[in-house]
Amino acid sequence: MQRKRLRRSLTAVVALAIAAVALPAQAAFVDDPAQARGPLDLKRLVANKHDATAPIHLSIVTYGTWRARLLDQDGPNRLFVLFNPDRADNEQFIGEIMFRDGRLWMRVTRRNGTFVRWIPANHPTGSIVRVTIPRGLPNPDGHSWLAAREEFKTASGDCAETCRDRIPDGGWLKLTPGL
Repeated sequence: MQRKRLRRSLTAVVALAIAAVALPAQAAFVDDPAQARGPLDLKRLVANKHDATAPIHLSIVTYGTWRARLLDQDGPNRLFVLFNPDRADNEQFIGEIMFRDGRLWMRVTRRNGTFVRWIPANHPTGSIVRVTIPRGLPNPDGHSWLAAREEFKTASGDCAETCRDRIPDGGWLKLTPGL
């Protein structure tokens, strides 16, 4: 009888452990009010990293809808991801999202402009862009601090002088692996 209870208890503990590992990690996110003009006005930044050595799954959500070509590499409009892997005062890496060769890409550079790598991006709906940042620069093992910003310019009107937005407005979104 005691062996049966022990076996049941052990089975329950193992099942709970397996369920905990199988559950998806919660994403870190930050919302931004509708304050900038234009379709690239930032609404939400979402990031997920299921363990210390995993890729970062990142989404930028905008208030407006837009076509990928709006971010044409020869044009003025851009989305940026700011990477602060060691929580310094400023970003150490900048991911510039642009439309190039018929698709979206993120060009990662160091703060001084030195090229690091190209990463494919996608635009699954009119207001979302997603990027999976592999392990390595700018995605170190462990924690990371992130932000996003946008630049939108038109020939005339409110954004004839470039409209800008940053999310979060100040500081960083802390991405803790596995949370």
